[in-house]
Amino acid sequence: MFQDLKLHHRDGFITTNIPALKDSKLRAALQRFLVLPLSKRMKYSQKKLEVAFDGYSYMGQTDSLNQYDSDLLHSFVLSDISDQENFPQPFQQYLSQEFPEQLLLIRELEKEILKRLGFSKFNIFYENHVSHMVSCNFYPELTNSVHNIELSERLSYHTDVSLFSIFLFGLESGFSYEKSSGDKVVLDSIDEVVLFPGHLMELMSNGKIKALNHGVVLPENRMEQRFSFAFFSLPKPQANMQFGSFKGSGKDYYKQYLNQF
Repeated sequence: MFQDLKLHHRDGFITTNIPALKDSKLRAALQRFLVLPLSKRMKYSQKKLEVAFDGYSYMGQTDSLNQYDSDLLHSFVLSDISDQENFPQPFQQYLSQEFPEQLLLIRELEKEILKRLGFSKFNIFYENHVSHMVSCNFYPELTNSVHNIELSERLSYHTDVSLFSIFLFGLESGFSYEKSSGDKVVLDSIDEVVLFPGHLMELMSNGKIKALNHGVVLPENRMEQRFSFAFFSLPKPQANMQFGSFKGSGKDYYKQYLNQF
């Protein structure tokens, strides 16, 4: 499938020659969810779903699993760990029609990348114990209520929980990552599939491949909205893992990852 695949590495950030897929259905689903009354949205909070990182997080939330209370976005995490029926109606069409096909593509791509990086030995673990989630992120315009907040980022710098973080739909401008030198690079829009390693890849490779530290910067135009859809590969909650100094279940791994913050 990927005989003509070309990868270009830039301090851990990897671009491909695969044209970005269209995000129209998932973007529309996220928009339909976000216009629901807050009381209905909160029925799908991460605390209510209680599976991995699945569920809704919002600006100002102090107990989100995937963003800080200072981060200027709303997000909804979908996964193939939870039963589809547990997610809200706006996402059902996407989950039935596009999500399974996109996960097949991602799994083949990740196995090819593991092969090219020299880590095919992880294939058995990958096949048996890795699931996927997609973080659907909306960065609203910065209204008067947040104009005066002294922040330098829309999304704080962090590393992801994943083996790889894959952007099937490319990237809108504003994504930034930290080079090995410590310098930060801010990217314009990208219309190809891009990806980078997360905390799980750093753990499994015994530190040979570092998780990419990244964030999203504030736009010059404070009224500019932004969408981002990141697919994460992560261990199933019940997976048994032993890599380096870590030994435990997938749930234990989530806790170890979150203890960094």
